[in-house]
Amino acid sequence: MHAGSLEPIDLMIQFLSIAFRNMKTVGTICPSSPMLARSLAAAAIESTSPKRILEVGPGTGPVTKEILKCLGTDDVLDIVELSNEFCKDLDSKILTPWRTRGKPGQVTLHNAAIQDVQLEMSSYDCVICGLPFNNFEIDLVETIMRRMLDLLRPGGELSYFCYFGAKTMKSTVLDGPGRDNLRAIARLERELHLAHSGSRHVVLANIPPAEVRRLQKP
Repeated sequence: MHAGSLEPIDLMIQFLSIAFRNMKTVGTICPSSPMLARSLAAAAIESTSPKRILEVGPGTGPVTKEILKCLGTDDVLDIVELSNEFCKDLDSKILTPWRTRGKPGQVTLHNAAIQDVQLEMSSYDCVICGLPFNNFEIDLVETIMRRMLDLLRPGGELSYFCYFGAKTMKSTVLDGPGRDNLRAIARLERELHLAHSGSRHVVLANIPPAEVRRLQKP
């Protein structure tokens, strides 16, 4: 098997082994489907070169692969991933083979939290986020969302996703503070949607189905 290509079963085993150890930050037991990955990467694919792209929380890299396909010679991709294990796999299984093939573009992998990494403000054409916000406290969600929006240039787009109906289903098994936190996240998302010309669409070809949301910085 080529070092840069995992069979679907190998990818699933790799993802599951990390996901079960880090469920709060990974947020699911299935990697994003190709359809969801392409939908999340749409803003990067649609942007004209030269472009600056930021990916936050790539996991095993399904969205990363889609972004790499659209990079041109003068394009820049910064990838921010907190998990040491995911970073090692991204570098060895996706980025190193990509560089070996001499593909265009400048790619940097940052093993850090998005709120801590040093990046140029107001410089990115698009930010693509795969973090499981429904697993986080509202204060952390707001910090991360504001940070990503600050990194966008005016007119740039932030893309992120949530699992369709996840808040409703999750609220049935949470205690009062947990439900209050989900409601606070939902309020923040509504506010950002209204303030940033938000759009959304459902991707059924994913386990579970997901809703991709896009915000545009004024």
